[in-house]
Amino acid sequence: MEHLYNTIKPVGKRVVIAVRSGDKDSHKVIRDDGTEVELFVNTNYSWDGKISNHTQGTLLTDFKNLKAGTNVLFNHNSITDEYKLDIEPDNLTSVYAIDSNMLHFGVKDDQVICIDGFMLAERMYEEEAKFGSIILADKKKKECMLKILAKPESVTEFEVGDIAIVYKYSDYEMNHNIGGQRTTLIRLKYTDCIGKWEN
Repeated sequence: MEHLYNTIKPVGKRVVIAVRSGDKDSHKVIRDDGTEVELFVNTNYSWDGKISNHTQGTLLTDFKNLKAGTNVLFNHNSITDEYKLDIEPDNLTSVYAIDSNMLHFGVKDDQVICIDGFMLAERMYEEEAKFGSIILADKKKKECMLKILAKPESVTEFEVGDIAIVYKYSDYEMNHNIGGQRTTLIRLKYTDCIGKWEN
């Protein structure tokens, strides 16, 4: 697929990506003896579009701090027939020109790379609730607080480890397969941050 790198110049705010069917279905499982087994999980029938829809692919054009060939993570609603190009590198791969605002992260060597405007975060939860000897299993999340795990260099108001005060529902959860492991990431838009928690 390298022959397609930077051969298509997107117009407007678009990026060109290649999506391989079944990328999210293959998972690596390490046995107790250290051997590795590949497990296939069909995600096509999930009611949740974040799981069943494509959310990862390969960047075919340089974009911001990412080079063509970088694996990328994108919004679950960004891959539709409307954006499909009439290019098929092989029987399992399709090429799309998607809105650049739908592209959230790059992945290199199983490490997440933040793109300008998006940070990697984790939810924060209330202290575990105990009633006598009963412990409630479900943790209650703090609605408008997220801890920053990674950020692009362009974001200077926050450091890794800071707690951001955000709008409600700013914690967009993304399900991906990174390095053969099903991974859940929380994407936070910089523009959804309204403050920083100071201890």
